[in-house]
Amino acid sequence: MTVALAVLAVAATTWWLLRDPAPYTLRKTPAVQVSVHAVKSEYPEAKELVGDVDLLVKVYVQRLEAGDSTELAGIGAPWYTGRERAAQQLINRYGAHAGEPVEALVQDPVVPYLAGVELRFGNGQRQVLHLTRDGDAWWLQLGHGDPVAP
Repeated sequence: MTVALAVLAVAATTWWLLRDPAPYTLRKTPAVQVSVHAVKSEYPEAKELVGDVDLLVKVYVQRLEAGDSTELAGIGAPWYTGRERAAQQLINRYGAHAGEPVEALVQDPVVPYLAGVELRFGNGQRQVLHLTRDGDAWWLQLGHGDPVAP
């Protein structure tokens, strides 16, 4: 009985550590050049937040560069409406600059489960992303919805 419980505990721990909570992944192409870091802050949460949102920011820039509004809408918070139309507007406005190096500055966290990220494109253009968290996954606030009520 003790051995069975130990094996079960090890299996559960391994599954927990190896699972990827994000329902999206970075694709092989197009390649993106995104550096994600926190603004200077006295709060340690700002640096922790960088690790949490790094993947989503890189996936966003990649989908933006690819120019597929359906793919970009897929990283929008699922409880939001009008994601595909909003995604197409972002592609039209920022897509041409997503292939250049992008700097992402994660802002100080003000409210748990919400984050702000300023993107600085190579041509000097800037964009602010608003992110929301549901469970273990971060999502882009894209379209219309309530960021804290999934």
